[in-house]
Amino acid sequence: MPLRVLQRMNRQGTKPIYWQVKEMLKANIERGNLKPGEVLPGRLELCRLLGASRPAVDHAIAELVKEGWLVSIKGKGTFVADRTTDYLTTITVVWSHSVTTQDNIYWGPLFRGISYAAGELKVRLLFQQCSPTAFLGLLKETKADGLLVLAPHIDDEVVLHDLRRKRCPFVAVSSYFKDETLPCVGIDNFAGVRKALEHLWGLGHMKIGMVNLALQSTDLLRRWEAFQSLMGERGLPLDLRWVVLSTAYRWGEVDIWVEEMERWVRSVPLPTAILTAAYDMALIVLKALKQQGISVPQEVSLVSFDDPASAAFLEPPLTTVRQPLETLGRRSVQKLYDALREEVMPEGTELLPPELVVRSSTAPPKGGQNPPTNSKGGVL
Repeated sequence: MPLRVLQRMNRQGTKPIYWQVKEMLKANIERGNLKPGEVLPGRLELCRLLGASRPAVDHAIAELVKEGWLVSIKGKGTFVADRTTDYLTTITVVWSHSVTTQDNIYWGPLFRGISYAAGELKVRLLFQQCSPTAFLGLLKETKADGLLVLAPHIDDEVVLHDLRRKRCPFVAVSSYFKDETLPCVGIDNFAGVRKALEHLWGLGHMKIGMVNLALQSTDLLRRWEAFQSLMGERGLPLDLRWVVLSTAYRWGEVDIWVEEMERWVRSVPLPTAILTAAYDMALIVLKALKQQGISVPQEVSLVSFDDPASAAFLEPPLTTVRQPLETLGRRSVQKLYDALREEVMPEGTELLPPELVVRSSTAPPKGGQNPPTNSKGGVL
């Protein structure tokens, strides 16, 4: 049964419009007009149906999300929560940085793992984006038992220490810090970089560069640290001309960075292989090389972290470091749930092993160690 307008907004009454919208939506849920799992109409349609402003509708929905009547997932919509389940635990999934849509190549599988584990454990999930300094207040406001903090940045470590000091149960997901006592579940980035480099070394590559545009991420910073350490252990030169680093990258800005990468490609004698720290960055490098007439892998081999389905259908298919993202989501929920059931604070960092997937974007270096040439035969 669709949403029913049970009464018109009373603009002369004492109750705010957002409160009236909230009560009308709640009444529709209680009467079964809106059923568990059903998606709400879009915000503009709700404004039209209810005769309310966008701020009033947004405020009402935010309140219902906090009270557990609705579940809002960025990029997917707002859904009616299943309040019939006998939930034993409530966890608020919180983030402050760039977490995109649920079908995103990284966050999609991670959210699936979180949702599957929550369903199996009868954990009720609430979702909220806010500033790191508001995490503790959000826990109290939502009356949740604990927090899953998605991908906190390097600078957020002080916030996590504060949460632990104040006995706020949390697990940081897709992240890990120098302090390995912090409760985190992440990927073993050192092992992933080692797998990628050993593959390239096995093919004969000694001139290897790295593109890493999001060093504010703990995962991507660890990949850069691992790259430096492992190249040093191997006794190989780390030519800074072969390294492109940034903290300014925002996910999805592929076209903007292609121009930057083309300038880099034109300005330096390129290495024979490049490791990129994330899939978006691999797409940027691949496009820039192609537009400069440099073939992959004939002239430059390319390896990247992240292995979405599309990686196998690029031209050429991409060699990747595959991360167990769904398992990462599941394990994060389980770690926090176990601590809550035992009435202890979650402790310690857990790292899950990645897997190397070899495809045809990597090959032995052309002519030993000669630098690649552009389409006109000149040395770059």
